[in-house]
Amino acid sequence: MWDGCFAAISGLTGLSLGFAYGRCSRQDRRQEQAPASDSSQQCDFEAARQVSTWSETSEANPQHCSSVGKKIYGLGGFCTYSRILLCMVGLPARGKSYITTMLQRYLRWTGFPVQVFNAGNLRRQEGLAGADAKFFGDDRDATAKREVIASACMNEAISWLEAQDNVCVAIFDATNTTRKRRKGIIDRCREMPGITPIFVESICDDPDVLEENYRLKLGNADYKDMDPEQARADFLKRVELYEQRYQSVEDDEADGSIRYIKLYNVGEKVVLHHCDGYAPSHIGFYLSNIHITPRRIWLVRHAETQTQNDDMVGGTLSSKLTRQGVWSCRALAAHIYEAHQELQPGKGSEVLLLMGTAPVLQATYDAMSGSGAFCLAQGDEARRPAADFAQSWPVMSTSLLNELDGGDYMGLTFDDMQYQHPEIWAAREADRLNYRYPGAGGESYLDVIDRLRPVIIELERHHSSVLVIAHLAVQRCIMAYFTGCPVEQLPHLSIDMHAVYELNPGPFCTSVQRVDLLEAHGANSVRSASKEKKKKKERKGTP
Repeated sequence: MWDGCFAAISGLTGLSLGFAYGRCSRQDRRQEQAPASDSSQQCDFEAARQVSTWSETSEANPQHCSSVGKKIYGLGGFCTYSRILLCMVGLPARGKSYITTMLQRYLRWTGFPVQVFNAGNLRRQEGLAGADAKFFGDDRDATAKREVIASACMNEAISWLEAQDNVCVAIFDATNTTRKRRKGIIDRCREMPGITPIFVESICDDPDVLEENYRLKLGNADYKDMDPEQARADFLKRVELYEQRYQSVEDDEADGSIRYIKLYNVGEKVVLHHCDGYAPSHIGFYLSNIHITPRRIWLVRHAETQTQNDDMVGGTLSSKLTRQGVWSCRALAAHIYEAHQELQPGKGSEVLLLMGTAPVLQATYDAMSGSGAFCLAQGDEARRPAADFAQSWPVMSTSLLNELDGGDYMGLTFDDMQYQHPEIWAAREADRLNYRYPGAGGESYLDVIDRLRPVIIELERHHSSVLVIAHLAVQRCIMAYFTGCPVEQLPHLSIDMHAVYELNPGPFCTSVQRVDLLEAHGANSVRSASKEKKKKKERKGTP
């Protein structure tokens, strides 16, 4: 049932399209790959939020593809329009910057070079931080200054688009609340061949959402060191002044040719107009699934098995868990049960389980829930509430969450690969992101990102908290999406066994907390016994 659901979503998200590298052959692609970062490099979660710029293939000039040697990651190669200027529209505190952050993170993860240009930040950089509400009224001088800043910000965005080789997206984050302003943007883009403006209007009338947005706005540089009540009054006056001249985007603008996406209450309702290209329709589909419900996302690797080898291509094939593996599963169930008690009642307090179809993943869930071969003994009644809670979760199992496929080398250890197949090892080490294992079903990290797009939509769509049990490569891709880690660093993300990574998606970033399951739930004695057993094997010469 759920596989069918995911298959349907896959069609909508272009899953079957694969990854584009212009019109080069697969052999050409491998020859053009440049060396990546050193394999020992780790992606710091804070550094992961920094801006990264990716290179692209010149789709407009496919005859030069092999000589240019630049790659488009993911869906960027399927964009109808080569350069897109996404222009935000809406009153202050309507979630424009939140939507901008979400779009930037998603589009970069899926393959678009993206840059955000924020008019408010430019105003503050120009020495107008702390401008009071009067600056946003109808005063002629203030209006002229605002228009100059908006035009400068728009021109920066257009200049960046012009500097890109091909498919790219610039996001112009400003209010753009009048027909006159939007006409100016459209006319400017008409002067620049290949740049297509698309307006994204955020409309919000939910009192609770507005109240939270006001609270966040009062924390920016305009109200630094200002009395909270005075700051709130000033901001509400600013909103009132904008409301007096606010004109929502209409179908008849630009002689009826205007392209726009309208969002009501951050994804409650979405309207698309003339969004006939792959990228615009894809963006509209993504925005229709986002929300701001507080929830948690837990990422955890499968439990340790008796034939566990962290350096095995394609992950472990066994489903027989070690004693330490079973203990970590029970500790995970206890951790989520305790975390659930802390969540406010509502949709975000519900828990959904997503996992792949590999037997070890089912064994991990069985050990958590005390089911199957892992029924709790009579002396384990203290664990019963957590196990029963785990049994109550809806479970969605899909092959989309299975480990990166090693093709002909599936199940081989990396040590064996290094010595028995040095040419394969060298190619993989040169570019872990793009390297695709030879043989039927062989994948690269980019292939994994490609098939995970519908999973990301599911994670964004659900208002409940979600536990994801999967192998290392899959968890790296999901972690990179939520933290904004540049894809080049994705293959080097550190995600440990016997640990759960608790993600708390926020308005502008995702916080990550790592919890050592065995340490947090008093199972260190099991870990010590496991280490001693490993030492005995090493003394006996066991590989």
